[in-house]
Amino acid sequence: MHGARDLCRAAILASLFWCLASCHGSSQDALEAAPPPSLNSKVEKESERAKDDLWHRAGEGDPIDLARLADREGAGGLLEGLEEGGAVGRTALEALPFAEDADAALQRLGEIVRQIDPGESGPIVRSITGIALRRRRQTEPTDPAGLRSCAAALLDLAQKTSLAKTVRAPAISALRLLSERNGMEAGMIPTDLDAR
Repeated sequence: MHGARDLCRAAILASLFWCLASCHGSSQDALEAAPPPSLNSKVEKESERAKDDLWHRAGEGDPIDLARLADREGAGGLLEGLEEGGAVGRTALEALPFAEDADAALQRLGEIVRQIDPGESGPIVRSITGIALRRRRQTEPTDPAGLRSCAAALLDLAQKTSLAKTVRAPAISALRLLSERNGMEAGMIPTDLDAR
């Protein structure tokens, strides 16, 4: 029964990503122009997720509750929560690395990195790092194009030498992890912050 649930979840995710991919080409500019979720502001209207007991408990940061939320919602449900912004969005970001299909979220996280002020990228980069730290399975990556797209967004951030070290260093660390997953060539990663 657990296998059937996983198969159903995989089918739903596949159809969601197929739909997004088919729409992506025709409305790329609209997608990139979409405002990123606001993680720091209070959401005007409380959603059903904000009232949900598991979302609320996971919002306290307990890894067990975050893992339970990730198991129940999967990457797709957590990305929907992320789009709500506010406390729900922050909880979704913290839970994403626990999701079995977390790799499927990398493309959207990379898009958000491109859309927001670099100084506010910390929570997104931490979530990407958490996903990249997951133990690799012997299966094909869920979304190799999303992995590469996310790495490209982080590379753009890491190459901006005018940004503070506290912004660039986490992006570089995440890039190194993504390069181990064939997200990009390791030789492209900036080394100017490395200890000499």
